[in-house]
Amino acid sequence: MHLYPWALVAGACMLLRLLELSPVQALRESYDLARTDNRLRLRLPFFGGGVGQLLHYLRPLDVTDPARPGGRRSELRSELDANHVTYRGWQLWKLNFNATRAEGSMEDEEEQHRSPDAEFNEVVEKFVLTVVALVNVHVHASLGQLVLWRSVSVPDLSGLSELPLALWSLNGSDLYETTFESLQWLSPMDLRRFDFLSPSSSYQINRRYRNSSSVQRYYGHQLWKLHETRLSQPQLRAFWRHFGSEVWNINQDGIDIVIEQKNVAAARQFMQKLSFSYNVMIDDMEAAIDETYAEVPSLEGLLDGQQNQSRPWLEREGMLMTWRRYHDHGDIQQFLQAQLEAHSELVEIVQIGVTRNKRPLEVIRVSNGNPQNWAIFVDAGLQARDWLSPAALTYAISKLTHLWEHGKLEKLMRRIDWYFLPLANPDGYQYSRQTDRLWTKNRGYDSASGCYGVNLDRNFEHGWGAAGSTSNPCKNLYRGASGFSEPETRALRSFLLGMRDYLGGYVSLGGYGQTVTYPWGDADYVTENQRLLKQTARQAVLNLRRLNQAEYSTGTSYRQKLARPGNSADWVQDRIEPQFVYNVFLKDQGRYGYLMPPHYIVESGEEVYDFLRTIAQQLQ
Repeated sequence: MHLYPWALVAGACMLLRLLELSPVQALRESYDLARTDNRLRLRLPFFGGGVGQLLHYLRPLDVTDPARPGGRRSELRSELDANHVTYRGWQLWKLNFNATRAEGSMEDEEEQHRSPDAEFNEVVEKFVLTVVALVNVHVHASLGQLVLWRSVSVPDLSGLSELPLALWSLNGSDLYETTFESLQWLSPMDLRRFDFLSPSSSYQINRRYRNSSSVQRYYGHQLWKLHETRLSQPQLRAFWRHFGSEVWNINQDGIDIVIEQKNVAAARQFMQKLSFSYNVMIDDMEAAIDETYAEVPSLEGLLDGQQNQSRPWLEREGMLMTWRRYHDHGDIQQFLQAQLEAHSELVEIVQIGVTRNKRPLEVIRVSNGNPQNWAIFVDAGLQARDWLSPAALTYAISKLTHLWEHGKLEKLMRRIDWYFLPLANPDGYQYSRQTDRLWTKNRGYDSASGCYGVNLDRNFEHGWGAAGSTSNPCKNLYRGASGFSEPETRALRSFLLGMRDYLGGYVSLGGYGQTVTYPWGDADYVTENQRLLKQTARQAVLNLRRLNQAEYSTGTSYRQKLARPGNSADWVQDRIEPQFVYNVFLKDQGRYGYLMPPHYIVESGEEVYDFLRTIAQQLQ
């Protein structure tokens, strides 16, 4: 049977609305529409509720509820409220054409003829022909199944009023799940690009920051791994100076260096003349950046239903965090607030300072309140482009509080006051999400040069100004005008100094390299507690290998080629001297670098939790 496609019907209705000719008025010219109150409301059927969303933007329904003297906000304002959830008028319909019974059915012919599916098909045929005639759309197409309606109010159309009302809410016997994305074949373009068609789709949630003209692009940029560890060699220095824009990492596998698109061809020719080998880890950094905005489907990998049952902290009531994608600063703040509300007897939130853009630096404290407890402080996200460590740390926090609440947390973890700063550089983090994905500094402004940002991991006082940082405000390794010149590092200094009498451990999480390091980072010296640091780090590496076969290396920051003068761990070791001071560089070893896809979040979160558990075991 040839029927008219619903998409064209809805498109015609949208066109009429845009031309200021209401489809309701067109219907009223031919039919007597029943009024249920003092205003006529007809919600147009369209996949994903697109027309409804468009009408909301064109003319918000700002009406007053007579039952509420104070009135109510417009529907547009309610729907734009991040905390407002409404499903007003939503219906799930199954329109099933040409439904047939299985052969060998024991029902008689009369029952088959008047089955609910058959009655429903008759309703659909009559309704489709009526509406299509009104908008004068003549396109013949054969549709097997029409799958999803939303926000539909059924009018009392003459000629249809005698039909059973039960049919309007009937689900066909072959009802199957579908999504807005499955209707992509209806249009030659990607419908998800338009907010008014699918504003709440994962595509829009995770990639809306990529649509602005102000976004920094990296088309054709590549990440190379040179199979060398000594950047001081003259030939490598010359290669970096002429073709490389930035060295991301130097680890046991080699040197990771970013090559701009304009230099790729010349860089290949240069390397052909040398004896060095290399691999192209990321062929197009812009495509890799887009992957970091994606969302992991809930039915893949570690996030399927069975795994969620074994990890109940993945889905906590009242939280926006899903750990299937990277969230912005607002979602992380909401996560901390949800933890406080759910575990008020265990959790406390302390604002230790504000950034240059007045964003709060919030530390969440998880403790049983015993004044004899040691404290462990953990921060993440000092580098703005490092999205993995804040996500992994929030996962570890969720697991810790869940196990504590249900009495499943080990005693050695409960005897510690845990202090977590999930986002130590919120200004830079938000800028990396909205404008420049590879931004690494904060957003301080240097008036003399006109450049923004200080590298917070070079701004601590110990070793400040040594080689490995720069005085050029326009470079990524800019150390600032002086040690602790930035409000973020000053806030950390003040808070940590206030904990010096009971601080047993300090851990700074970052990316990337799969390495557990300890002081010093500016020189090859030995600390008084280095034996303990080394033994505990080795035990942590073994535990991580047992956990998920993760291969981490360990050693001082200097010997691991991660020398960073002015870093936080060295300053904590120098001024406070807790039992444990570590930098933990999470995944990976250069395949993705700072552009880790979100499907590594859960795995990295488990590694962070396991590392903290190892520290708790060794804390005396």
